[in-house]
Amino acid sequence: MRKLLLLILAVQTFAIPLISNGAPGVSVKPMIYAVMMHADWCGTCKALDPKITQAREKGKLDSKNLLFVQLDLTNETTTHQAAMMAAALGITELFDSNAGKTGFMLLIDAETGEKIARITNKLDVESITKHINEAITALTS
Repeated sequence: MRKLLLLILAVQTFAIPLISNGAPGVSVKPMIYAVMMHADWCGTCKALDPKITQAREKGKLDSKNLLFVQLDLTNETTTHQAAMMAAALGITELFDSNAGKTGFMLLIDAETGEKIARITNKLDVESITKHINEAITALTS
């Protein structure tokens, strides 16, 4: 019994912090949600998606404290799932005010749920990367 208690204590002390925090210095909770309002039928989405992918790669954005989320508004079922995801993220009000509109990405302060910026297809890859980096810098300053 004593060995079992020591084992549990050791797991709580050493293993759980390593598992829950991931890599050293990385926060579990994102600072910004990058929320793509998307639909399979949306031509603007098809044009914006590759730019977002390139910005993520060139700017190494996936290694930053940023969570990329795609809310799919393709049909009734995916829209329902998107609404539940928005609720889980605490951004229901923003989702409701933009629901049905697609082809853009919102940068949202994960703590407050406030919109920081709107990224559209009119921006090039460098501008998208710049907007995202500026949002991160503004929240860390």
